[in-house]
Amino acid sequence: MHKIAIFNNRWIFFAAAMPGILLTLMDEFGIHQAIPVITENFNATIPESQWIALGYLLSTGALLMPAGRLADRIGYKRLYFYGLLIFMAGALLSGFAPSLLSLIIFKVLQGVAAAMIQATTIPIIISKFTNDRGKALGAFGFLMALSAIFGPVIGGGIVTLLSWRAFMFLSVPLAFISIVLAWFLLNIFDQDSTFVGEIKDKFDWVGVMLSTGSLLLLLLTLSKANDFGWGSYFSIGGFIITGLLLVSFIIWESKFEFPLLPLHLFLNGTFLTGQIGMFLVVLGNSCIFFLLPFYIQDLKGYEAFISGLVIAGLPLGFLVTGPTIGVLSDRYPNGWKIFLPFGLTISAISMLLLSILSTDSSIWLAFIYCFMMGFGIGFIFMPAQNAIYGIINQKDQGVVTGFINMVRNSSTLTSIAVGTAIVTSVMASQGYPASLDAVREGTIAGIYNSFLEGMTTTFLIGFCVIALGVLITVVSYFLARRSKPKNRQIA
Repeated sequence: MHKIAIFNNRWIFFAAAMPGILLTLMDEFGIHQAIPVITENFNATIPESQWIALGYLLSTGALLMPAGRLADRIGYKRLYFYGLLIFMAGALLSGFAPSLLSLIIFKVLQGVAAAMIQATTIPIIISKFTNDRGKALGAFGFLMALSAIFGPVIGGGIVTLLSWRAFMFLSVPLAFISIVLAWFLLNIFDQDSTFVGEIKDKFDWVGVMLSTGSLLLLLLTLSKANDFGWGSYFSIGGFIITGLLLVSFIIWESKFEFPLLPLHLFLNGTFLTGQIGMFLVVLGNSCIFFLLPFYIQDLKGYEAFISGLVIAGLPLGFLVTGPTIGVLSDRYPNGWKIFLPFGLTISAISMLLLSILSTDSSIWLAFIYCFMMGFGIGFIFMPAQNAIYGIINQKDQGVVTGFINMVRNSSTLTSIAVGTAIVTSVMASQGYPASLDAVREGTIAGIYNSFLEGMTTTFLIGFCVIALGVLITVVSYFLARRSKPKNRQIA
């Protein structure tokens, strides 16, 4: 079946492809606002209710690469469309969920759909922007940043004014609109994949099982390590088994003729440097989103709304630079070699400034530092991704997109888990309960100062992580200048 697009304008095509991923991000950012209400509604505990968001995150993160590779075979637009259908069904079921367990299961289903959508959106978009890919990626990043700002606001508003079920149901009409746009404007049954119509190679099911198993176990271990203890049998066993699965995955991928993730990509300096830069900045700064609200709300005494405004400085900073740098990365294809270390430097400085916050600091200083962080990130992601998509083969765009998003999700969770462990360890070393719940209660004298010391220590370590990224990208730049490799596409 072949649909004829109503419009040929590529920006209309872009607009038709974006609602799906914005919908998944709105749901991801907004669900946290509903968890306290859901907990009360089902007479559950917060740890039990957290599986709503955790199940969504685990299923999305673990399936991004398999979804991307599947899209490389059957078509990006086709898998995107199927993902929208599943996401809408999951939203409808979530709204009618009769129990907490059923709600968790339905959110896992939505997480599967989110992986299908997130792994395919960029390949769909850049197919129409072959010569100015950075412009499209900049616009993509702009809308992603807006969703990060308004997702929690929309989620919190609907939960407060209506109910948590209303928030779940909101995704149904939005997904339906996305489906209609995709059906009429994207030509979803076009053969937009290298393999469509001539799938002769074997699908790497072993690679899928090994990668999914290792990522699922890693994310689960990281998310629960603070509850069980980092030295517990659960945590140590989880990390050991994850390592064994990862080694097995690498060995299998190096031998299989049609691997899930082509390992030769990591031999390319552009691909490797771009991935390292994006990984380290997310690993270093994601703890901000979790720890800074405790500082603003509990230590400084402001409402959650003000806390959200302060942290919104980060996506606002990205809005200033991301789209512009995306366009410049088209004009200067090798500009990423300058943009990347510059953006990492700005981001590192902002983490250093956050590490010197005190009880007397103005919260607007925190806003400025978050804005600086976002400003720096705009120099990192757009040119790095543009450079990576410029050197990979078209048949690998889906799995590479999935890999980029998987690394982002994994490093975010790692940053939050490790940051929480550092803060609670500092608190425990000073004789306070090793729990952030004690900070929220605020009934123990001196606990705020102990938390602040742990938070600033975490931010200082984050500075070191991002500074390592600066060093790696600068060294990579000078090594590349000495060797002067030819910029060619990876086969």
